[in-house]
Parts: sequence; structure tokens; C-alpha cells
Amino acid sequence: MTILLVSAATALAAPATAQSGPAVGFSDAETTTTQGDIATINLQLRDTDEALLRVHSADQQYRATVRAQDGDNDGTVSIRFNTFRGPGEGDTAEFTAVDGDDSADLIAESSEQPGAVLDTGRYNLIASTATTSVAAVLFLEPPGEVGSNTSVVAPETPLSASTASMNESTTGVFEGSNTSTSSTTTQVPTAATGDHVRTRFSVGGLGGAIEGSLPGKNLISPEDSSPSARTSHTMQTSPNQSITMRSLTIDYGAEESTPPAAVYRLTRGDINTLGVDETGDGSVDRSVSAAIQNIQTSTDGQVTLSFDRSITVSENDTLLAVYKVRNPETSGSQDVAVTLTGEKATYQELGTVLYGTAGQGTLGYGIDLQFESSADKSPPTAPLSALNVTYESDANELVANTDTSVLTTGEYAVRLQTKDSAPADLPQVDLTERFNVATPDAEVTNYSISETSQLSVTASTNLAPENTVIIRADGQEADGGISQVQNCVATVQSDGTISCEFDFSESGSDYKIDVLVRQNDTIIAGPTRVN
Repeated sequence: MTILLVSAATALAAPATAQSGPAVGFSDAETTTTQGDIATINLQLRDTDEALLRVHSADQQYRATVRAQDGDNDGTVSIRFNTFRGPGEGDTAEFTAVDGDDSADLIAESSEQPGAVLDTGRYNLIASTATTSVAAVLFLEPPGEVGSNTSVVAPETPLSASTASMNESTTGVFEGSNTSTSSTTTQVPTAATGDHVRTRFSVGGLGGAIEGSLPGKNLISPEDSSPSARTSHTMQTSPNQSITMRSLTIDYGAEESTPPAAVYRLTRGDINTLGVDETGDGSVDRSVSAAIQNIQTSTDGQVTLSFDRSITVSENDTLLAVYKVRNPETSGSQDVAVTLTGEKATYQELGTVLYGTAGQGTLGYGIDLQFESSADKSPPTAPLSALNVTYESDANELVANTDTSVLTTGEYAVRLQTKDSAPADLPQVDLTERFNVATPDAEVTNYSISETSQLSVTASTNLAPENTVIIRADGQEADGGISQVQNCVATVQSDGTISCEFDFSESGSDYKIDVLVRQNDTIIAGPTRVN
């Protein structure tokens, strides 16, 4: 019966409004998604707020039944179907509703497919109510070729599809580094401090594995998340107020998490890093390790460091710690808590730590994104601090956005790698993109003064397109009489030029005119005498 029903998929995928009584339909008769990514299935409902969705592979090796609930009564339920199931025997595919008021609950699932991702091919979709049934088709395609590129954009520039060509991986990022770069022939882009560097890794099939919270962004993240491994843990917490800290407590037994990490043997020699990141680049700017006076541990997963002086952690700072402990004999997410106890205030942050394969790599499941500086061969303590990471399923691209306002000038690299701990079904990649950060700069390249008192000024700048600057013209009569100051807002064009027109009350030849370019409160060009 199921095969006969699905064979009429195109005819039966009509919207629910074409039927009488309670009905359900699909918005699309066919949906195509890359294997390992997330498919979106759009249901239409009429005269009902509930329907069942069945997903069957064409060879019947995979079956799932999902209950869809229209919680906001708008007649639609959009379901995200994660085609990455995970490498564990008990792992299941994840179905979630796009709209928070709706719901999608997995009722039953069976699979004889051996991989961590669903097999490529055709999957029959059947949506039904008590009286109606309709079908559609989902196709899972294998991931395509991989590549990467980097562009520089102004802050607040929205994500959009990349039009730049992708580079292939070659060799050598920095001298003495063993990472590879996407291109040694492509010119390395330069970003002015404050602009954003947008790195796109064209790697389809990673979207499902990195769905949800990223291990590298967690309150605590193990370098090796394997159960029972003795490894380094990184703690990162940013208080929402300035704290004058006298003690730091890390609690692996928060919310009665059992078994907690074994911290009861922690000694001062196990603490590799303890300090404050004052810029947001993920590296320690001010070490406080020397201030440790006492270490108190317990068998219930709690460790408290007391200090011999007050340690100030400001509102915009991040307290970082790296120390060695033994992981518990468990996999999955566990609750943890970090408490900064001050002289007048206390700050506590609740978060998670992720053990098992899901916690490997900064992005999870052995997928690792690292940030590197040519001036420092070791990666930052918190390598994702300066990065905003998203995955665009439609474009099959992982996008790493770097805020250069937290960086010093110099050369940097962003590297995406699938490590040995990654499931074999995931794309195997090792891609690196480089970029430079430079001080914002501009230069007046052309100017002219007409007989009608019009001053035209053109300048070039290293700021990204769509940034705005102020071009200021300061005119003073030759005999010290009338003076005029005019400001013009200019937008950086795609070729890096900015221009303005000024109208003086008398001939420009009678004036001594100085021009400067200002970004916010900083002069980036001039003053330059233009007559």
C-alpha cells in the first residue's frame, strides 16, 4: 500500500485547500537536500491542527514517523529534518519545527542504514490525517566539491550568497606552520581594523553535524571529549557586571550531574592557563595564575581557587582557564556552573560540557575550526571568540565571520578541518584561508575647484565597501577673512573610492582649503592642502 501511495507523489502533493474537510498537503512535491544537511519539509493543514509525517527510504531501510502540531493555527507547519543521525547505536534523526509555536515530535524510527548520515537517494514522504493522505519526495544528494574564499565586508553587512570563486587547498599558511591554505596564488585580502572578514567554506554535508550549540562555545570544552580521557578543559565566562574576584568555583556537579569530571586531584601544576581576555580575541591579555593562593577540591566535581589579591574582571572581559582533569565515563551533555565570588558581588554562569564524539572539535563530531595568528603559532585559548559561525544549507557553506575590531594588525588564518575522530561519512576536508588586518587609511587622490566655487574631492581607502566616512573641507580666505567648514558623509564604493562635492560662498581660488577624512572620531587621511 505504501509503495502505491508514494508512486503518485506529484499528483497527491497538492495543497490542503484543494481538498474537502480536514486535510493536509505539502508545499513542494519534491525537495532536494545534500546528504548530512537539514531538509525543510513544509506542511499545509486545513480544518485540523495535527498531522502525521512518515519518512520512508525507497529501499525501506529507513523509516520514521513524526507528529506535527500547528500551535499557532496559521495552517502551516515547517519541519527541519536533520539527515545526520550520529555515529551511536542509539542516535536518531532530529525533527524540529521551524516556528517555536509549532511542534514536531519523533514517534518512531527504525534504520538498517549503517552510517552516521542517511544514505543518498529517494525518501518517500507521506503526510496524513485521520481521513486524508498525501505524498511527496525527498532526494538526498552526495556532497559536491569543496573549496573556500574570503572577502572583507563592512560591519552589519547581512549574509548573502557568495559570488566569488572558491579556492582549492594547497600548502603552507605561516612559516613553521603545518596547516594548509586554500591558495598560494590568490591575493590575500586585507581588512581595515573594524571591518569584518567573511570566510566561506564550501563544504556540503556538515550542516546536520554542527546543528545546535558548538562545543567550542560552551562554558567548558574538553580538548579530547572521549569518556575517561585525561585531557585539558577550557573554561570561558564573561560576567554581565564588573567583578572584583577573590575566588573562582567550577562545579561539574551542577544540577546534580553524575558522574562529574574527576577534579578532586587537581593541583596547581594542572592549571596551564588562568587569565583575562580584555579584547575579545580569545587570548589571555592579563595572567592571574600567580595570584592563586589555595585550591580546594571535592569528589562531587567541584573545585575552588582562592586568590591572594582582588582580581578585576570587567563587564566586557572574559575569564579564561585551561586545566587538566579526567572526563567521566559518560557521553552527552552535562550541566556545569562557574561562580566568580567578589568582595561586593557574585556572578554565576550556568552552562554545559559535552562528552563523547559529539564534543570532539570546536564545532562537534570531529569538525574543528581554528583561528591562528602569524605572530603566535599557538591558537587562542578560546579559538571561536572572534568568530561568528553559521551554516547556510541552501549554499552548502560554513561561514566564519571575524570581527577585526578585537584583533591587532597582522596576518591571520582560519582553518576548517575534519579530524580522525569525525565519522567517516562526513566530508573529509582541510581548508585554510588567510587575511591581513591593517590600520584604517585613506588618501586624497584627486580634487578640482571650479570657477563656480565647486570643490570636488575623491579619495581612496582600505575600508570595506558600504562603510561611511566624513570628508571635511576647511576653507580660509587668504587675507584671514571669511572661513568655512563643511562636512560631507561619503559611502565607500566597491572600488574603494569615496567622493564629495563642496560649495563655497566665494571662488575656491581665494581660499586656502584643507581636506581630511574621518571615520568615527579617528582621522584616517589629511589634513591635505588642495589649493
